[in-house]
Amino acid sequence: MATELFPNLSSSSLIWLVPAIGFHVINIFLGAFMAFHKKTTLIIRAHGYLYFGVLSCLIIFLVMNQIHGGNTIWDYLVFAYFITLVPFSKRWDPLIHAFITLIGLTLLPVLIILQM
Repeated sequence: MATELFPNLSSSSLIWLVPAIGFHVINIFLGAFMAFHKKTTLIIRAHGYLYFGVLSCLIIFLVMNQIHGGNTIWDYLVFAYFITLVPFSKRWDPLIHAFITLIGLTLLPVLIILQM
């Protein structure tokens, strides 16, 4: 069904954005859990691993997209957003960090829409 709705999704580098969105959603829920409960080292470590999972999916997307057709400035800007502003916002208030990561969650589907 997904290939009928999005025919370009299964044959291109866009497939790497789907797990990035999934990892990011799980990471947002884990971060919300950490905001209301005691932070343990296991939860903090899992939060970091999920963040690096999102980054690795984005890196693979950029590499595959460059091979298949070339990256746009928006691809690089979203990647730069995830490697600069999201980790830097950890030093701020947790609510602001959550808002910045939610903006990142809206930017990932925008990449899919801009590629089609």
